[in-house]
Amino acid sequence: MDTKMLVLSICLAINSIAGTAQTIDSAKAVPATRNNVLYLAPVQFSENGPGFGVGYARFINHEKNIAVNIDGAVTFNTANTNRIYNYNTGFYNTGNPDAMCYLLPGIKFFPFGSKGLFTYAFGLSGDMGSGVKSSGYYDLNGLNLAERVQKHFLVGGLIENYLHYNYSRRTCLEAKLSVGSSLLNRVGGANTGNEFLIEGGIKIGYRI
Repeated sequence: MDTKMLVLSICLAINSIAGTAQTIDSAKAVPATRNNVLYLAPVQFSENGPGFGVGYARFINHEKNIAVNIDGAVTFNTANTNRIYNYNTGFYNTGNPDAMCYLLPGIKFFPFGSKGLFTYAFGLSGDMGSGVKSSGYYDLNGLNLAERVQKHFLVGGLIENYLHYNYSRRTCLEAKLSVGSSLLNRVGGANTGNEFLIEGGIKIGYRI
């Protein structure tokens, strides 16, 4: 619960300063004159762990304050490494990295417009993830903790917050933070209940 409140507090803080941030250095404001943006995310994370991603966004109205976007990401559960204790050897074995692939289609709104050196947007998106999830269990002798890897599939929704730095007419940076919940969360073919979802990262954008 503490983690959820912290994330929600960050989202509210971003929203509260967005209007002021967008007026910073207005003399150097760069208009977003192109409708399409391709993104590369060298820094990406989800509730599963860190990774990388790509994305695409397109403005759908003349005022350019509404855009549809679709992101793809791959993340890994790096906290799962070296967690399986082997009672026979006395050492920890390397756990499965639990890779997850995500598809996130959504829509975002620019309440203060998309023109400016700094811009803010919020939106909604779907969250579809597919991969594996591992868990530890004892063997038949009850001595050695082994690892069971099962298929993992989830579907949910996210509330999104964006900050953009429009470096030039062609290039921009985007920081994104999204929180939500799963509606379907199947591990090993069985629904395990709702899961708190978080997704975000830093993206490099190129307008075409």
